Amino acid sequence: MPGRRHRTDRPIQLLTAISRGCGLTSDDFDSYAASREAVISQTERIADSLEVAGIQARDQGRDITLVGELTGECERITGFRRLHLLPEFAQRHRHRMIRRLSFFLEHCTRGRTCRYAVATSGQRVPWHGDLKGRRAEFLNRINRWSSEARRKYGVEVIYRGDNDTFCRAEGTTADGVNLHADLVYRPMRRLSPETWDQFLRWSRDRLGGVHWRDCGALRNASAVVRYVLKLSWGREGLTADDKADGLVGIDELTPDELAWYYHATLGVTRVKPLRSFQVFCKSLSDNREEIRWVPGPGGKRELRRVQRPRLEPRPPAAARDGQPVLLENIVLGRTAAHPRFSSVCEPCSIVLGFTGTPTTEIGHSGLDMIMNRCDQAARWAERNTQRLQEAARLTVHCVTSGSPSEIMRVSSPSESEDLNPPSSGPSLPSSQPTDAYKPTIQDFEQLSAFYRDLNPRLTDAQVRASVMACGPFWEGPIGPAIEKMRSRVHKLPHAKPAEAQKVIILPIRKRRIQHFPANYRDLEFEATYAHAA
Repeated sequence: MPGRRHRTDRPIQLLTAISRGCGLTSDDFDSYAASREAVISQTERIADSLEVAGIQARDQGRDITLVGELTGECERITGFRRLHLLPEFAQRHRHRMIRRLSFFLEHCTRGRTCRYAVATSGQRVPWHGDLKGRRAEFLNRINRWSSEARRKYGVEVIYRGDNDTFCRAEGTTADGVNLHADLVYRPMRRLSPETWDQFLRWSRDRLGGVHWRDCGALRNASAVVRYVLKLSWGREGLTADDKADGLVGIDELTPDELAWYYHATLGVTRVKPLRSFQVFCKSLSDNREEIRWVPGPGGKRELRRVQRPRLEPRPPAAARDGQPVLLENIVLGRTAAHPRFSSVCEPCSIVLGFTGTPTTEIGHSGLDMIMNRCDQAARWAERNTQRLQEAARLTVHCVTSGSPSEIMRVSSPSESEDLNPPSSGPSLPSSQPTDAYKPTIQDFEQLSAFYRDLNPRLTDAQVRASVMACGPFWEGPIGPAIEKMRSRVHKLPHAKPAEAQKVIILPIRKRRIQHFPANYRDLEFEATYAHAA
């Protein structure tokens, strides 16, 4: 795979990705639900138009149900064919490609800036015209331009996506379908401004004198991975200026126009990764990986490679005697945590033939698997909620930096709440009896200074970890104990005065360094430190 592997480029397991977002609250649930309902309604409308024209748009052969693992809600999914004419499939395909291209631009471009451009095929194709022939000619020009651009100028084209528009202007040449192509490319070597201008002029001529525009550096993958066919509404739909120019959405076409466009584009690859991006996408498929948004340690979402588990064998659709098998509670997969039925993000099990009262052995085992997943999701949600509560309780203000003995101040949202959140390890106020000695800030500073003097190479995280390791053994002021330890250290044979030591030159060898995470038991240290008298 091209590019260097970073920390976020290492694949994680699917269960890890699902568990991190389970139980979190989404602020845009209302807009998400409204948008999903609108997409489904428009998909139903376009599917009805296709079926009026005699084209099958729905797949009624499977009974698929989504089961929420936290709320227990169920939703039967209407199966649609994998057609870009249907917004439901186009939306899923677009989001998947945006995640892949965004991850590729961040990790696999080796610092080279990618650019994007828009090219058109020239005049519009009139309704019921030779759309298939015009498209084939247009794509052939793009393929030849891509090959020669790499050979002559060292420019690699990594993505091509269709973006067709429809216009109704009867009696003019603007009436019909206009073919667009969104292109992403990157220079593989440094080009001078004169050479770059020459490349742009050559590209316009090589593509046949069609409309060509370089749109600059690509900062966001969603700017180029657009819907193949736009709706007449929505954030990604037609704008007011587009409608003023006579453009119409895919949902406004008649059944005859939809049928003509469907047959003219049947079997055509609408979105195609190229060269290094194609190799990257193939590596994901070969390794059973996908790119997903996963909540990071700080709560901010990041793109990660997620390892998909191997698919379990499914029961046959028919028995040996030819009789159909009753399919009950066949678990097909598991979605990421998302606000499907409420504002709480939850994973959903994808179930074939879901029923709460199974009559077969397969149905009972599938129902047990769903119940186990619900219990697992509840544990994930409880864990994530506790982590958020702990992070909300602790508002840390650093007085100074660069010192392990800096004073940390912990503020609580309300005076009635406990200053110390529940922690996994022992802490001073909770692990000692009520009449036990409570260390002071001076005790913490003295012990931290002792560890720093003992080994100057310790990092701040290591010093804090060492101080917290002494938590269960506090019995009184630490000052006398530190002086006693200092006197013992100075009596050791290796602790001679500097002038009495001989300088011995040893061969330099690479020492092993143990890296501790920067936040190693930080919350526990800060809470204990703030609780000190």
